[in-house]
Amino acid sequence: MKYINWYEKDGVLHTGDGKEITVLKLNSQNDDEILDEWANHFRSNYRTLEDLDFERDGTGKSREEFLIEFIFPDAKRGFGPATRVGDFCELLLADYIEFIRNYYVPRTRYCRKINPNSSPQGSDVIGLKMDILGKPSKKDEVFVIEVKGTANPSSKDKGYERLQVAIDGSNSDIERYAESLNAMKMRLWDIGDKQNAQLVARFQNITDQPYIIRYGASAVLTSSKLIKGDMVNVNAEGHKADDLELIVIHNENLKDLITELYRRAARC
Repeated sequence: MKYINWYEKDGVLHTGDGKEITVLKLNSQNDDEILDEWANHFRSNYRTLEDLDFERDGTGKSREEFLIEFIFPDAKRGFGPATRVGDFCELLLADYIEFIRNYYVPRTRYCRKINPNSSPQGSDVIGLKMDILGKPSKKDEVFVIEVKGTANPSSKDKGYERLQVAIDGSNSDIERYAESLNAMKMRLWDIGDKQNAQLVARFQNITDQPYIIRYGASAVLTSSKLIKGDMVNVNAEGHKADDLELIVIHNENLKDLITELYRRAARC
């Protein structure tokens, strides 16, 4: 994914209890080729073109109409706008850990959403990594990330507060990620991807086949919401994991970027 090259490191901050926060800036550009590639990939998280064409058959709707009316969160009504931001932020982190951190991220979370304007249940982002493919090792890893975001510069939400909410929510991942793994495995099995379904299965019995579990919390922010000095107000002492990784990603015009990506994603 070429848009990954838009990332730049923007320093390291610290919480009030001394944990490091990695800060990344996404310097998006008005590049049609890169944005179209990203949008196509983004849309594929919701539907493959084959599934989309089957689903819209008989409705009289074009691909664009069907995606906008039935698949993507609504741009203006109800919980749609907030869900758009949430979906985008989670998918951004999924791409980050897949294309930059080299985890395998099963793309099963959005493809069967019943209500486009609500977020799927379960852990936000899960990445898997095996030291030697097909041979379980104690060095294998699961990376589970809770993601929160805010794209509206006029929102009352403060940037550090969004990261704190992600940290607090991440505690629930310790209990619920096993359910998310099973849902992943069964969805992969349903679509005939038996190899990756078996890869997920490798991580379902940590007692007999130990591996490393990493937890993360991330805030995705429009840049005006990132007040670096405020991050000292964040506290991670209440998290049950000792090695919690904290990530902040910001973009100068996040709201516009989300709108544009959904617009391009619908024009497939």
